[in-house]
Amino acid sequence: EKSAAREIRQRIGDGAFTVKLEPDGVDGLAQGRLKTLTVDARDFTLNGLPFTLEPERPRSGRIKQFIMRMTNANLRGLRAERAVAIIPEVYYDKSLAIRKRIFRLSATGVGACEIVVSETDLAAYILRKYAPYIREVSVQITAEQTTVQGVAALFVGEVRFKAVGKLAPRDGRYLDLAEVQIEIEGANLPAESANLLRQFLNPIIDLERDLGLYDGLAIDAVISELGKMRALGRVWIPNKRE
Repeated sequence: EKSAAREIRQRIGDGAFTVKLEPDGVDGLAQGRLKTLTVDARDFTLNGLPFTLEPERPRSGRIKQFIMRMTNANLRGLRAERAVAIIPEVYYDKSLAIRKRIFRLSATGVGACEIVVSETDLAAYILRKYAPYIREVSVQITAEQTTVQGVAALFVGEVRFKAVGKLAPRDGRYLDLAEVQIEIEGANLPAESANLLRQFLNPIIDLERDLGLYDGLAIDAVISELGKMRALGRVWIPNKRE
């Protein structure tokens, strides 16, 4: 637990966290077999992926389930109220962990994840992402629709806009405001103004470009609720980039 905790501390930096190991059998720890490795973390900031694989390392240790539960996590300006990831069949270098107390992962299965983001945090993220072209913005999420409204700087000057649609994933990587209808205040605006704003807004989130998640996460569904969205998808541990 101490070795794993040290590795995690190096990756998430600030914040509070706990690590719990559950051996798989009475000789599980000695044999490098874990039923679960559970990380509970809160109040921290990340600039990319917290864990990566080094596939050239041996698969001598096994974790049946790698569970990550995160609360108040901030990833490149996007705050999540909470996020849960359960990854099966994760392997690590047992010899390195025992000899040097260094925890390195070598293989992974594909599991499930859930990420919850509030409408207030999504609005703050949009404002940060599109500054200075969007000067103010608010977001209202309900089960039926999502409304994004604010002030944007178009080629005709500053205009107040209202975009109504549904939050939806695309290709596992993007979050769009789909089926969007846009209203723009102001007289004598060309028809292309709405199309320009529609193209500008989407994708609202690009996992790779915006959040640095070049691999390891695919969003398959978004469930909108009053005041928040829940993104559901697949999660795995990606290979370490050279």
